[in-house]
Amino acid sequence: MSKEVSGGFEAAFWDILFGSIAGAIGKIIEYPFDTVKVRMQTQGSQVFPTTWSCIKYTYENEGIASGFFQGIGSPLLGASLEHACLFFSYNQCYNFLLNHTVLSNFFIILLSGAFAGSCTSLVLTPVELIKCQLQVSNLRLSLTNEERHTSIIPTIRAILKEKGIWGLWQGQSGTFVRESIGSLIWFGTFENLKRMFLAIYDIETMTTWQVLISGATAGVAFNGSMFPVDTIKSIMQTEHLGFVEAFRKIRSEHGSAGFYRGIGITLLRSVPSNAIVFYTYEKLSALKA
Repeated sequence: MSKEVSGGFEAAFWDILFGSIAGAIGKIIEYPFDTVKVRMQTQGSQVFPTTWSCIKYTYENEGIASGFFQGIGSPLLGASLEHACLFFSYNQCYNFLLNHTVLSNFFIILLSGAFAGSCTSLVLTPVELIKCQLQVSNLRLSLTNEERHTSIIPTIRAILKEKGIWGLWQGQSGTFVRESIGSLIWFGTFENLKRMFLAIYDIETMTTWQVLISGATAGVAFNGSMFPVDTIKSIMQTEHLGFVEAFRKIRSEHGSAGFYRGIGITLLRSVPSNAIVFYTYEKLSALKA
């Protein structure tokens, strides 16, 4: 990444292809962790006082496939689209700024990351809306007998019927804030660690462990810094609230700690998933070169 490339259409094609593959693999790895995170974010501490209680309840009452992987179809497709858009938008913006401005490389990386995240939020919001609703559907049925759709198509139909086409972008403001700032941090962390490794070891290409460490660190930096916004976004998409309303609801019901429910398992899953995403993208790009 972050290098001037020629052959605009061909380069864009490979960015999209490699990004989509990397995103899909990363999503499969992280999805069970993400399910636990969303359930803890959207349910009070009286339901799940600890991460382990959420894992135990989900496994005993719903099993692995119906519990931890409930609704994976939409986010699997979404992860492919998300990372295709991320890497494509990032590299396009990076090369444009590199060729048409006098900004330092550091600021080009940050601006390109923010731009990529902003673009990706438009793709990601509908996917995460469906994902969040499906991830809590079985739980709400078992806890409250509140009937919810448990598959993708009926969920989409219900949203369209109730809110119209724009209802699919419920929570867009939360996703935009998380992705624009978060992607700035994500790409910025990876690229600067990459440059550090290359300089320290006087090499031209990172080793496998260096890529994995850089990717894992970028994932932890993104998720750790953006977790309160992600919690707000989850409430927005499961409770049909605006950004400020969701913020007030969390603060009034759970205090400041409510913004960080589920952060432990989120940071845990961000290590392997982001390490694999960057490793897959970098490895495929190297093979193509």
